[in-house]
Amino acid sequence: IEERVKDALNRMTLEEKVKMIHAQSKFSSAGVPRLGIPEVWATDGPHGIRPEVLWDEWDQAGWTNDSCIAYPALTCLSATWNPEMSHLYGKSIGEEARYRKKDILLGPGVNIYRTPLNGRNFEYMGEDPYLSATMVVPYIKGVQENGVAACVKHYALNNQEFNRHTTNVQLSDRALYE
Repeated sequence: IEERVKDALNRMTLEEKVKMIHAQSKFSSAGVPRLGIPEVWATDGPHGIRPEVLWDEWDQAGWTNDSCIAYPALTCLSATWNPEMSHLYGKSIGEEARYRKKDILLGPGVNIYRTPLNGRNFEYMGEDPYLSATMVVPYIKGVQENGVAACVKHYALNNQEFNRHTTNVQLSDRALYE
């Protein structure tokens, strides 16, 4: 595969390379049709695959007339302590993503709860790292069985939404590893 990638890169123009790494919309990157490289489409949403949105707005695009499935919060899934259920949940989300022609799922979120005030706690699998790991692995495998890449996000210490890109989260190594 490395040789194929090198060959494609050698045949691409600088403009084509830039287009591939620079988003063409909120959820897609350009392909290179002359080389058979398709566009890449991603989807975001912690509890299912959102309906398509317009390229430059958050309004629904109306490309499909069907509705999307709203799955239970990952906190609820994690509370089952059932890895098989987590696999089925991920597989179902992966099937819907594939149906909607999505290549990448921006999720799951794997942060652990450090404060009850985090407005995104519902997207994570709890405060127990062992339970989170037990449940997230089969979820990801289920998603990826459908040819959809799962992109883990909010990996650690995403404790708040307000100024989250500039907030300095401080903790000791011991607290981080516990």
